[in-house]
Amino acid sequence: MSAATMSRQPGFANSSIGRALRSSWGARVTSYFAFVVAWQIVGASFFRVPTPWETLDFIWREVSGGDHGGVRPGQFWEHFSATVPRFAIGISVAFVIGVVVGLLIGSFSFVRALLSDVLLVFLALPAIIWAFLTVMWFGLGWEAPVYTVILSAAPFVAVNVAQGVRAVSPELRRMSDAFGVPRNRRIRSMLLPAITGYLFTGLRFAVIIGWNAVLLAEWFGAVDGVGWRARLWYDAARYKGFVGWAIIFIVFIFLLDGLVLSPLQRRAFRWRASPSSDLKAEVGAVDTESFTNTAIGL
Repeated sequence: MSAATMSRQPGFANSSIGRALRSSWGARVTSYFAFVVAWQIVGASFFRVPTPWETLDFIWREVSGGDHGGVRPGQFWEHFSATVPRFAIGISVAFVIGVVVGLLIGSFSFVRALLSDVLLVFLALPAIIWAFLTVMWFGLGWEAPVYTVILSAAPFVAVNVAQGVRAVSPELRRMSDAFGVPRNRRIRSMLLPAITGYLFTGLRFAVIIGWNAVLLAEWFGAVDGVGWRARLWYDAARYKGFVGWAIIFIVFIFLLDGLVLSPLQRRAFRWRASPSSDLKAEVGAVDTESFTNTAIGL
């Protein structure tokens, strides 16, 4: 066989398997597989680390309401349904507060000087500190998890929204004043496109931080919820239960991001780039002529 013939034969790198492994989903599957294999090896070597099969068996029993070896039946839905409303209320309030504060900080230098240090303090405090404080203030109940989410998540939204507002070109602001562009048109055509990316970045950070916050608050200061349930198994030294709930935490945040946040972000960016938007170019890179035409309605 000649060298030319051999060079024409596809190797492993050019085969369908090689191309699949180099693709994004192939890389993800490979990383997941490697993680499970490493987990199995560690679990087989240390008795305090449950294996993947033991963890999956626990999750199935917990979700289906099965018996955990005579200890107690699975109660996934009871505790999950207690946590999700707390998380949803906290994130909703945190989002509204963060957007309002971010708009004020980004728009007015006086507010920025007044609140910048306060916001820095809120960002510096970890969720576990807020969990301790809210439990001290409100005791055991639903209030501590909700307020922990609000106090932990709102600053991340505020910071990102403020950065988005300040990213609007000063030239655009001055020209909008000069041409007398109506306020609602400024918001629709200049402000919203500028802060969309920052807004969703802040929301994603807030969701992740808020989810951790609600679990911590329930761990220390609740009588139900997924955080409380995870602590129950940890205190009972049933480590497969604790690891099983940790996997549930991760799966939930993956599903929330993939099924809710990512589609919303794609829809928002599609709106921002749609022909219905008055400013066709990226905010901050619009030249004088295009903005003039937009301002006078051409």
